[in-house]
Amino acid sequence: MGELLKRFGVPEQSATPDLALRSDLMRELRALPPRLAAALVLRHYHGYTNRDIAHALGIPERTVASRLIRARSRLQVRLSSEREWRTALARGVPTDE
Repeated sequence: MGELLKRFGVPEQSATPDLALRSDLMRELRALPPRLAAALVLRHYHGYTNRDIAHALGIPERTVASRLIRARSRLQVRLSSEREWRTALARGVPTDE
């Protein structure tokens, strides 16, 4: 992904979202398959459009959209289950895990 940013540069409207600074989010992004993480980071962290990402990766726009959907879904499941686990642990409630 670093090569893509070197080649295309960071879009001017790009701003680091507060969410990008969360360590749990960063850990889960690293756990995603690289193709899913790349699409998510390029779209939501760097502000590229799906069309720009498709062009940069040499894939159809619909593939970018499906990768974004899958990446968001995986993150949502993993982060929500982690929150539930932390809440249960803080309350002293045993978890199923």
